[in-house]
Amino acid sequence: MRDKAMMKRHWAALLLLCLCTFSAWAQSLNIKGKVTDANKEPLMGVSVVVKGTTKGVSTDMNGNYALDNVAKGATLEFSYIGMVTQNIAVNGRNTINVQMKDENQQLEEVVVVGYGVQKKSSMTAAVSSVSAKEVQKQVTANVASALQGRTPGVEILQRGGIAGAEVNIVVRGAGSFGATAPLYIIDGAIADGLDALNPSDIESIEILKDGSAAAIYGSRAANGVVLVTTKDGKSGKTIVQVDASYSYQTPSKMLDMMNAEQWRTFANQVADNSPAYDRAPQNVNPTDPNRSTDWQDLYYRNAPMSSFNASVSGGSENSTFNTSLGYVRQEGIIIKSEYDKYMARINATFKKGRFSLSEKLSITNTKKVSPPGGRSLEMPTIPVTDEHGRYVSTAASKGYSITNTNISNPLAAIYKQDAFTRNTSATGSLAGTFKLMKGLQYKLNVAGTYVNTNTYKHVPAYDTFFNADGTADNKLNQTARTSLSEGRAENFNYTIDNLLTLNRTFQKKHHIDALLGTSWMREFYRKNSISSGVHDLGAPTVKTYNGEGVVGSNQENAALLSFFGRLNYDYSNKYLLSLSLRRDESSKFAKGHRVGYFPSVSVGWNLHSESWFNPELLSKLKLRASYGELGANFIDPYTFLNLAYGPVPAAFGNSRQYGYVTRFAQHDLTWETSISSNAAIEVGVLNNMLTLTAEYFIKRNNNLLAPLESLPSSGQTITINKGAVPNYNTASVENKGLEFSLEFRKKWDDLTLNFQTNLTYMQNKVLSLGEGVQPIRGELMSGKFNDRPTITKEGLPIGSFLGYKVVGTNDQGDFLFEGKDGTAKVAKQLKEEDKQVIGNPTPDFTFGYNLNLNYRNWDFTAFFQGVAGNEIFSAAKYDLYFNYDTNAPVDALNSWTPTNRNTKLPIAKTDNYSGGNALPSTFYIEDGSYLRLKNVQIGYTFPLTILKKIGGLRSLRIYGSAQNLFTLTKYSLYDPEVGSNALFNKGIDGLGTSPAINARVYNMGLKLTF
Repeated sequence: MRDKAMMKRHWAALLLLCLCTFSAWAQSLNIKGKVTDANKEPLMGVSVVVKGTTKGVSTDMNGNYALDNVAKGATLEFSYIGMVTQNIAVNGRNTINVQMKDENQQLEEVVVVGYGVQKKSSMTAAVSSVSAKEVQKQVTANVASALQGRTPGVEILQRGGIAGAEVNIVVRGAGSFGATAPLYIIDGAIADGLDALNPSDIESIEILKDGSAAAIYGSRAANGVVLVTTKDGKSGKTIVQVDASYSYQTPSKMLDMMNAEQWRTFANQVADNSPAYDRAPQNVNPTDPNRSTDWQDLYYRNAPMSSFNASVSGGSENSTFNTSLGYVRQEGIIIKSEYDKYMARINATFKKGRFSLSEKLSITNTKKVSPPGGRSLEMPTIPVTDEHGRYVSTAASKGYSITNTNISNPLAAIYKQDAFTRNTSATGSLAGTFKLMKGLQYKLNVAGTYVNTNTYKHVPAYDTFFNADGTADNKLNQTARTSLSEGRAENFNYTIDNLLTLNRTFQKKHHIDALLGTSWMREFYRKNSISSGVHDLGAPTVKTYNGEGVVGSNQENAALLSFFGRLNYDYSNKYLLSLSLRRDESSKFAKGHRVGYFPSVSVGWNLHSESWFNPELLSKLKLRASYGELGANFIDPYTFLNLAYGPVPAAFGNSRQYGYVTRFAQHDLTWETSISSNAAIEVGVLNNMLTLTAEYFIKRNNNLLAPLESLPSSGQTITINKGAVPNYNTASVENKGLEFSLEFRKKWDDLTLNFQTNLTYMQNKVLSLGEGVQPIRGELMSGKFNDRPTITKEGLPIGSFLGYKVVGTNDQGDFLFEGKDGTAKVAKQLKEEDKQVIGNPTPDFTFGYNLNLNYRNWDFTAFFQGVAGNEIFSAAKYDLYFNYDTNAPVDALNSWTPTNRNTKLPIAKTDNYSGGNALPSTFYIEDGSYLRLKNVQIGYTFPLTILKKIGGLRSLRIYGSAQNLFTLTKYSLYDPEVGSNALFNKGIDGLGTSPAINARVYNMGLKLTF
């Protein structure tokens, strides 16, 4: 009986086990399906993972997948690089097909804002998003240049030709007399610009343009904010991406300059018109009549550019990683111009329960080699090298110069000099987030940027003037000693942010997104420099120096303590409200002036969400308006202290003594304030196939820190050396305008069209400089006469062009200028009051057009960009038309003569060199408007049917592109983009340097994903 009972228990246990096994088997499923892209094409390599487990597969070449023994209540996670990760509940299904969406579709729904993100439909401020995909289509060493024309209200100022050239961003006009650059924030860390970024690392770029959007950053955001978020990894299978490109750069335009025969004809004409000089012997009886040196061909070249990037990304449900390496090598089209950039990045995220951690770190090393700024186009009749291959200058005694001037060979200075700037920078952030309860979380973010800069310049002793026997001519000015100058600078800033956020919806209608935070920022700067000065290093090959020299150093530090809050509220996604307030306390000001408050408010109304709205034609209609106050502290940290610099040598009688340059404390300095108002309408038509956004803005910057000369009785002697003068809160500047953005999207079977355009109309005006402040003048036009071509004064745009108005020529061929009384005057009759405003460097309109076409596996992009309504002061014309010891354009042969009176050029004579017809006038003013095909690209993505034959390859795209393919402009010199200066010398071409030149770039590349 006992054995029988035991046997029954064993059978019962076995039956129970079978039932449990059957039940478990019955609750699990075998799942299969197909994954396609937005065009319903199969996607190979999509990661399909059972969420919360390590079970997963990748789709095959036909996009198919299969998973066994998956629980009915499980969730599948589908992820693929460049596409939105999707989580789909099984819900007892055996077949689950998924169509993936491009990642940029998700980015259109959520916008990165200060200290967080916000739904685009809930936005009430002026924020522009720039597609990272579009930025990456353009080949450039600096991400900032790729933003040009991409978004309204943003002006990009740059100077082409030089590898790694500086690029400045101006948001809604220059409003300060100090810095004009916006605040750059990369992954929560403050940066000096975008040049250290790898374009392939970028996830999104947002530009905060109005006071409401930027007020959360307070005193640092008066010039707008540029937010950059870099890519994180995604859970699923590890993805390896490699992209490489090679570019060929050529000068986009060359000037039509005289050859030797034309020059001799012109130079003899100048000599005949100049009683003080005779014809140069070499222009009458040349010793080498066949020599015709093309200096443009010697200065400019065709140059290569290459880039390489590789990244590895992936992760699991609780951790992700994304690492990348990049390298850019660019040789500029200007000789001795080179740029190398090495980039490395590692981003990682970790999640455990309520806690998550995010780490982002990038390191960049750059080396920039730039030639000396002046590259005069010398006479085509003079030699470049002698029979020994040495660079030779031309002495006056050789008889080439009309004015009996020694002509130095500029190529010697370019090639002999060894000069570079090396930067090593590290930007990183570490953020920890803890979810306290539903919708409420705390975040601690620590971020910082470190930049180490090394400048180096070595000039060996060398000779370029030689006697007939080949020996150096020591009577002429030679580079007689070997010199060295070197400097090092360290710049470090860090920020500690404590953020408490609440994101909740109540009663399904009331949505609140609230933020409370504190921020502590420190900045450190130190610079040391040494120069050999008048001392010789001993030999041309010596590149170190330990002797007596000129030593300099400087150290600064500053701190900023901030408290801030923001409340975003929307009711049923209809009525929108945003409020923010920030309190900043800066160590740059004296006690009693350190604290600034920066409030903002914005409202919005989604009319299309109203029950009475008829969506038949208009699918979207939104109104919004905003007001915000921002601040700026663009001053040195110690202006509120009495300072003494020295010792400075000075002569008193017959003795040499040392004294100190003094700067008295300026206790009353306080914040610049930017008050911004914005109103906008957003319209969508035919299910948002066509969308339009129109905005009106007005931005007034008050209490600008303007330079003011001090009275001699003040005892302030700071005007020694650089001519710096103390600043006072006096000036006020206004920028106002309209912005328009239009986008059209349509898909026909295999063809997809996307067209985007933007247009900005803006006016800049100085409202006041303040009592006792004299108009601010720009740089000297020429050392031959004391005149400056720009002025900044009340009622005018910043840096307006000032000069004389040319109204014709007299019977002697000299320009006639319009006097204040309306009479025509020659140069020697002119007075300062006869000058008038002759141009505006700020464009009335900036615009961009972007066309994207996709047909099956082909893609095509054409991007146009331009400006209109601005003038250029072509200072380079002074050397081209009035400096008769350098070459001239061919059209100078059309200068006035008694038999050639119907011309716009005055008589060519040496009196022009020191003034006369060469004074600043409308002769130098040209229309700066242009339309440029900035980028055109065609690419082909290989279909999966071909990739099937290549094991492990998920995608392969090849492409070819051209940049600056053509430019429509009336500007007569190389290029209408004349420089990066945004203030008092904006729009001047060739002031103290050679005229701006741009490169036409032909590029080919490929992108592989494994």
